[in-house]
Amino acid sequence: MRVDRYEKGFVSGTDITWLQTSGEADPVTLWQQSSYDAIAQATGAAVSIEAARLSVPFASTDRQIGMGGTYPAHAAETKIPTPFVFPKLQPAHHWSVPVPTRAYLLDYEVELGIVALEPLKAGRKAPHFGLVLASDYTDRDRLLRDLGISDVSTGLAFAASKSVVPAMPIGSLFVIPRDVRSFYKTLELRLQVNGRLRQIAMPKDLLWDIDQMVDESLARSALAFPIGRNTVTLPINADGEIPQRTILLSGTTDGVVVRPPSGRQIFIGVVQWLGSLRWNMPGVLVERAILEAHADGHYLQPGDRVIMRADYLGLIDNAVVH
Repeated sequence: MRVDRYEKGFVSGTDITWLQTSGEADPVTLWQQSSYDAIAQATGAAVSIEAARLSVPFASTDRQIGMGGTYPAHAAETKIPTPFVFPKLQPAHHWSVPVPTRAYLLDYEVELGIVALEPLKAGRKAPHFGLVLASDYTDRDRLLRDLGISDVSTGLAFAASKSVVPAMPIGSLFVIPRDVRSFYKTLELRLQVNGRLRQIAMPKDLLWDIDQMVDESLARSALAFPIGRNTVTLPINADGEIPQRTILLSGTTDGVVVRPPSGRQIFIGVVQWLGSLRWNMPGVLVERAILEAHADGHYLQPGDRVIMRADYLGLIDNAVVH
């Protein structure tokens, strides 16, 4: 449906299924077969359904492109010197999917998802993008070990920790603005944990605009990101294009749980590292920080509830489970 109203737990609008000439109902397919004006002006039967019945709004690719350090406030709290990109090996999931903690130091991030409506090429500004509310759940345990106490600017250590949590929920609404480059700067994204506000992200504060996100991603097509004994690359095809339906996760703002290891924790880690004789395993340096983080309970725990909201983009509502 073309959504006209979302209030009191109901989504109301116009059935425009008839505009799509083939394939399973999907906004990206509909966009390919129609136009902005045709979608905006189409008439049809009035539809109203409970928002709780909404599903994943479009079929994404299996690999997305994540951004880090793109909000100044988050870069400052985590000591990230420059923005970077990394592959996230997860498809879009249902907005209410349970998120497991397992043995993770499970952290949250609310993000604006920018969806490629066509293959994205270097040197060409795509006229339109889709927008969704997005999440980027992360295993900070894995990230701290992969990072050690360095390499916070290349993004190479982020692929594994950003891909291991089997949940990347997105909001239930899919927006294609007429002028995406001005529209996304008006948005405000909010994240709460157990009713407590943890993050307010204002995309107007992003250090990279949409076109730079695309260009910076394409410029890193040759990078190899380690995951265990293997490596992966960004989702860029042999023609040098970011495939249609790929989500660019634009990064998060301050308010996440993770912090760099303290001087005390690093000192203890250095002593333990020297005593261990494991010279080729600098990840040992952060073991004290990881041990204390597991003990203090500040990361997400079973029973927690994470809710993300944004006007126009809808809701993500996740129960944290074992």
